[in-house]
Amino acid sequence: MNKKKCFLLHLTVLIFLTCTQAQKTYDLIPKKSGKVNRTLAAALPIQIKAMAALYSAMGGTDCLEQECVLTTALGLGKQGSDSQKNLIKKYFPDDKVATLVLGQDCYLPPGSSSSFSNFLSLSFIVNGNTIQVNYRLAVYDHGNMKIIQGPDSYLYNHQTYKNTRRVLYAWTNK
Repeated sequence: MNKKKCFLLHLTVLIFLTCTQAQKTYDLIPKKSGKVNRTLAAALPIQIKAMAALYSAMGGTDCLEQECVLTTALGLGKQGSDSQKNLIKKYFPDDKVATLVLGQDCYLPPGSSSSFSNFLSLSFIVNGNTIQVNYRLAVYDHGNMKIIQGPDSYLYNHQTYKNTRRVLYAWTNK
């Protein structure tokens, strides 16, 4: 009887440890500062850098002409560079939003335009093969502002992402 209890206890602990996975958060644009954490952006694992590349094509980060702070901090060069587009193509092969932004060469209007956007915050929470993207995106249009707020969710399998929930560009899934 004692051996049985000991076995069950060990089995329970083993199952718990197997099912529990460490969660990792990448706070690229912290809520407090609203500025890109350049050190973190430069050191991201490639699969998270790909996610950041997509979001840097979906919303602005102090864009001026073809220079956007996040895209540059990721080490991808100018907005719409081959480096940015190739990362998006590789990791989001069947994603409708990825296809849309790639079709526009990842273009984002500069902050001096009458219509533009800027991320106020952006973070990625990785839990196993699930990625949650939390953000607040300010969209400015001729003096009016609206906030689009996540989260969006993705599954990561076989070096590709599949969207499971999207707020930003949600209309593409209809």
